[in-house]
Amino acid sequence: MISKVRTGAVVAFISVGLVTAQWKENGKIVPDTAWAKSAGDFGAQLVLTDKPEELFAAWEKPGPSVLYSQTATAKRGFPVVGVIFFAGCASDSKGTCQASVRFTAYAPDGKPYGDPQDGELWVGKPPPEKGSMQLSVGNIGIVIEPKDPLGVYKVKAAVVDKVAKKTLNLERTFTAVEADKN
Repeated sequence: MISKVRTGAVVAFISVGLVTAQWKENGKIVPDTAWAKSAGDFGAQLVLTDKPEELFAAWEKPGPSVLYSQTATAKRGFPVVGVIFFAGCASDSKGTCQASVRFTAYAPDGKPYGDPQDGELWVGKPPPEKGSMQLSVGNIGIVIEPKDPLGVYKVKAAVVDKVAKKTLNLERTFTAVEADKN
């Protein structure tokens, strides 16, 4: 079970991401994007990584932030994993969150790529501390197989806080390319 939280400020994401906790950068609210949104205190980010083991290992290390590899490219035969970083889920009468995520992937032609995957964002656990970010329990793993077309794939995540009755619809794309022949 993942139970660590991170605190700090949101920073810009490039090829290497740094996960920290608030929806602010330099004291200013960060505007919503297709892959990072908030509704009041509830916020979520959809992140794609080509090095999931490194991300999960970094998450387990103590510290105020997590450095990880983020990607917009998937090499055929190698995994790309989508995770959600979130903050501010509401607590129910028992003091726990009831939040889920539904991942859906789409091939370059716009058709669904596999079946949608329902996963746990954070269920039956106390919410992260105010100003802290949490890694979702559930994630989506995608491997472009030899028969699959190359091109731009889309990953969507419907992140739902069932207690607060809020839904954040996130999406990201990645480009599938041939793997290096070396």
